[in-house]
Amino acid sequence: MNPILVSSLPARSFIDPANYCQPFSEVALQHVSLALRGEVGWEVVGPLTEIGWRIRKHYYHLKSKSAPNIEFLGSWTDFGPDKYLEDKDMHNFFKSLAQIQHPYIHPIEMSLCTDLGGLVVRLFQKDGSLRDLLCSSKPKQSFLKKYGNPKGHKPLELSQIALYGRQILEALKYLHDKGIPYGHLHTGNIIVENNKVRLLDIENGVLGVPSFYRPYFMQHRKICSMEAIDVYCFGHTLYEMTFGAPLHESMVESFPDCSSPLKSVLESILLCDACKSGLPTIDGLLSHPFFSSAAAPNVEKTFFKLPTSTKEKLKIVRGQIEDRLREEQRMVRSQKRLVKVQEMMSSEEEKKKQRHKYRHDQKMLAKQQQKKQDRVRQQSTEGEKTDSVNSSSATSVGTSTPPSRTSSQVPSPPPPPPPPPLMENGQSTQPLQKPSSLSIPISEDRSALLGAICNFNKLALRKTSTKK
Repeated sequence: MNPILVSSLPARSFIDPANYCQPFSEVALQHVSLALRGEVGWEVVGPLTEIGWRIRKHYYHLKSKSAPNIEFLGSWTDFGPDKYLEDKDMHNFFKSLAQIQHPYIHPIEMSLCTDLGGLVVRLFQKDGSLRDLLCSSKPKQSFLKKYGNPKGHKPLELSQIALYGRQILEALKYLHDKGIPYGHLHTGNIIVENNKVRLLDIENGVLGVPSFYRPYFMQHRKICSMEAIDVYCFGHTLYEMTFGAPLHESMVESFPDCSSPLKSVLESILLCDACKSGLPTIDGLLSHPFFSSAAAPNVEKTFFKLPTSTKEKLKIVRGQIEDRLREEQRMVRSQKRLVKVQEMMSSEEEKKKQRHKYRHDQKMLAKQQQKKQDRVRQQSTEGEKTDSVNSSSATSVGTSTPPSRTSSQVPSPPPPPPPPPLMENGQSTQPLQKPSSLSIPISEDRSALLGAICNFNKLALRKTSTKK
């Protein structure tokens, strides 16, 4: 979005050295030498390197034998993507261009074209362009050094802005009346002489090279005609004259404090609503109170004559330039929509990641809390066990508890009583007792006795009589 950097050869050769490592200046010098081969009295003194911003536009110091003490500035420009005129019509246009006369258009000393580009020769202005005046820079310095980081900015006075703005609008109206596509208005293409502005590079539109502000107005579908392009460029030029510094945006939300009539002009061109709804016309701006109150337009004689066939071809060229602009604007809008969709998708993915991260954090927090609770429970259980052990110990101190005995320490049961004595007839004097069923360990000698007792048959005893 910075036209100075995006079109600078040092910047592009640094970013993309593969495509911008060609010796552009040497190739251009060959083209200029071939173009001047048929012109008698002109010679190239030397190149003026990097004083312009275009990669394929080169400046040279030229001299003429008819005026050896005058310094001329020659500019060679390769054909651009909007070059639609055929070679015959291009030669006719450049032949007529050298004869143009207008008080607010810089005169051309010589103009030539080949099948690769065009050469235009003008008088060299020692004070430089209007941009040099605003930035207090020297015209022969490098473009990047002059305007990349200028030492200061000097805005013009309100009366100068109104006067210069009126003169620029008069020049733009003349070019549109003659059917010349321009679209290259900026402070670097304006010369100030004796309180009068003069436009430069009016041939750029026919050569087909892109505009300085093209990256800006490509973003607005309403700026799609040559008149709208010139009005939009006029708004940027007016802004730079007012505040001393260029506007590095395609539009603005609001303007700093300035004069009310001037502010209304800037708002009608550079405000967001204006860029979206449509810009005023050149005639509408000329009738604005801010410019109508300026000095009356110059009544000097004007002249520019083109063959009728070339005029018709220029109308077609204007339509082709506008069609290509609309196509690129559609591509820009589709690219913006694609970027917006990608941003929405990335934002949704980011939201999902945030939600996943939030859930993960909540789970981890719940686990930590659960572990903490388990530790508390474990500590409380261990405390209860300790308390019970202590209480048991205290009880054993006050009450004697017999120690447990093993089976080896259990005393043996007492021996069974001896059998009752038998009488002579074999009958016991005591009644028989049923043997105990206690399972008491018995020795082998006594087991036989017990077996005999158990097997005793009292029926075998002999009955006896009892006397009373």
